[in-house]
Amino acid sequence: MPLHLKTLKTVSNTEQSAEKENKLPLSVNVIPQLGLLHNVYFGRVTIQDFEDQKKQRSKTSAFKMPMPRVNDLSQVTEVDIGFNELLVHAQETGKALSNISEPIQLVMVGDNPFTSTAVAMYENLYAACNIPFEMHVVRGYPEVLATLNLPEDSLQYFPDFCRDESHLL
Repeated sequence: MPLHLKTLKTVSNTEQSAEKENKLPLSVNVIPQLGLLHNVYFGRVTIQDFEDQKKQRSKTSAFKMPMPRVNDLSQVTEVDIGFNELLVHAQETGKALSNISEPIQLVMVGDNPFTSTAVAMYENLYAACNIPFEMHVVRGYPEVLATLNLPEDSLQYFPDFCRDESHLL
């Protein structure tokens, strides 16, 4: 799943909404109140975006391993990642996380026609490389909260567009 992360930084919910309007490729937000990393991908995603995201999140002092992650793919319009690129990435990730003893929760939001094949490839390669992720693919944020056992009021820490389904809580 291509994750075009040319400009990556920790941003507030207000800045995330502005980024969506400006079509920046990625928004990264550590939500300390929930103890998780929230990534939102926009437009075309490439393997370089994964690398850029890793570098940027490691620069954020609030990011701690093995922090749960929520990757929102609902805004992705193209995935430009080949099998071999993702395989190399998965192998490198496996080496980097070899000292993690408990699975890292990874919730992928917004499975759509642009991302479904890439998400399946990502999930299978990561499993084959024994990467310690417990991956969940969900349709929306009510399912994110349920998957991570977060209370309903946790939705307030996510950007406004993530609250579209709050009536389902």
